[in-house]
Amino acid sequence: MDQVKTGIFIQQTRKELGYTQKELADKVGVSDKTVSKWETGKGLPDISSLMPLCDALKVNVNELISGERLEPEEYPKRAEDNMLNLLKENKISKKGMKIQIILGIILLILGIVTAFGFATLRIEWYIDVPTLTINACLCTAIILLSGKREKKDILRLLRKVVIPVGLVVSMIAFVCIMALLGSATLLGPNLAVAILSAMYSMIAYIIIVVIESKIKP
Repeated sequence: MDQVKTGIFIQQTRKELGYTQKELADKVGVSDKTVSKWETGKGLPDISSLMPLCDALKVNVNELISGERLEPEEYPKRAEDNMLNLLKENKISKKGMKIQIILGIILLILGIVTAFGFATLRIEWYIDVPTLTINACLCTAIILLSGKREKKDILRLLRKVVIPVGLVVSMIAFVCIMALLGSATLLGPNLAVAILSAMYSMIAYIIIVVIESKIKP
């Protein structure tokens, strides 16, 4: 599917019907920013929006995917071409998903190993960087493994996991603290991680909630 061609087709058809982006968005059940993204070729309608969009624009799916009005005799050939293109795109998408899962697993392992390995390091510099790195690795891993790609879906997922992730890292640090009660040099960094991780996760949660409130569903 040609995103730019489909976007131009959506825009032209919308204008022919006399709709503003806001009016079309309301009919489809999305935001006007989403419609703008479609029309500028920066995204495509997802499955849930496909039929409502076709109904609103008074076109069929074949025409929407083709990015132009079709004569009846063109339907079979275009339908076949569109099906082949969708299969090709699906294959590429699956390949990208595999890479995403592999990266997610790597980051998940890296985050956990770093959280435990941190206990044995003699760190005398500012503690924020490793704490943030551990939390960021784990949160990014969860996003990659979830397969989420839309901004609103990623934010919703982050809102749900950011505090649990911070608390898990804090618990790991507290476990290390109990094992290192006799070592003042290693006790400090782990105590800092335990406190900062929970604190950062709460701050991140507030920031995510604010960002979500600014984005119209």
